[in-house]
Amino acid sequence: MKIFIVSSAEKAIDFRKYGGTELVVGDLAVALSGFDEVEEVAVACCKGSRLPQIPKLRIIETVEESSDVHHDWIAKEERAYDIDEKYFNGYDVIIDNTVSGVTYDYRMAHPDAKVCHVFHGTCDWGRVPHIRSDPYFIAASRAQAMNISNRMRIPCRCIPHGINTELYPFKAEKGERYLSVNRICSEKGILEFIQLMEDSNACGDICGEDRFVISPDYVAEVKSRCDGSSVRYYGTISFEDKVKFFQNAKAVISLPMFPFMEIFGLHASEAMCCGTPVIALRSGGLTDQIKDGVTGFLCDTLNEIREIIVTDKVSDIDPHECRRRVEERFSREVMAKSYLSYLKEILK
Repeated sequence: MKIFIVSSAEKAIDFRKYGGTELVVGDLAVALSGFDEVEEVAVACCKGSRLPQIPKLRIIETVEESSDVHHDWIAKEERAYDIDEKYFNGYDVIIDNTVSGVTYDYRMAHPDAKVCHVFHGTCDWGRVPHIRSDPYFIAASRAQAMNISNRMRIPCRCIPHGINTELYPFKAEKGERYLSVNRICSEKGILEFIQLMEDSNACGDICGEDRFVISPDYVAEVKSRCDGSSVRYYGTISFEDKVKFFQNAKAVISLPMFPFMEIFGLHASEAMCCGTPVIALRSGGLTDQIKDGVTGFLCDTLNEIREIIVTDKVSDIDPHECRRRVEERFSREVMAKSYLSYLKEILK
């Protein structure tokens, strides 16, 4: 089987940096190339992408990565498509990770081509792409799959994201500070995290992408609320530092603000892989990853989270259970195996 994966047109694939979509694409490509049934995996991605040198892995660079969110994302995906489309012929299946699903244009001229689309957000498409057979949709969580199926009235396969567990070493001993590690934006509830620390008389650290964001004013407000002692602001950090924060945190706190849905939330698997429990508001993929009372806590209100912090319930969580859950369900090998199984169905 020869597989072509189209990454985003926004950021390069680089395991050393912050990553959402691009990190998932990179891990999927590497893991798929390890199967005997797979002859080749090609990845169309932004210039400057870094992937391991594997004989089966082919990198096709398209456009420069973006440094600012305020531009026409769709137009940029179309420019990237003009480059990668030339390479599609000869591949058995194409996995599209764009926002617009522009790769489906290829099926207009090549009806027999097998294209599936991975959604990395809720579905805001107004219609199913003009194609002549099933579009083959993939979601990362049950809630996201339901959102897509309800909107498009087409079945959507749920395949959870997976991470490279080797990059997140286990550590049983934890510190006393809570951690927020998310893009610095309102839908991720960063200001609510600060308020939660104040109301609980707890200490916390804030890490996350603060340059490639919609609202610099929100970032500035978050910084102004951090006193440098009880709540410390770090913003964008290296991958190595991120792992250290995960390892040493008492718990990671995730606060997706309704109506925003946390489609998956890689930070939850990353934290648990390090043996760190996750306390989260009940949303999207967090409900798939966190086993309530075993690897963390799922809550419906901020008051519930405050009660967990004040009563120190997180100390009852076994770090080994956190690691075990990721190894069994959310590793990149598990993800790639599920993808391979689905691709075989598509090709039949």
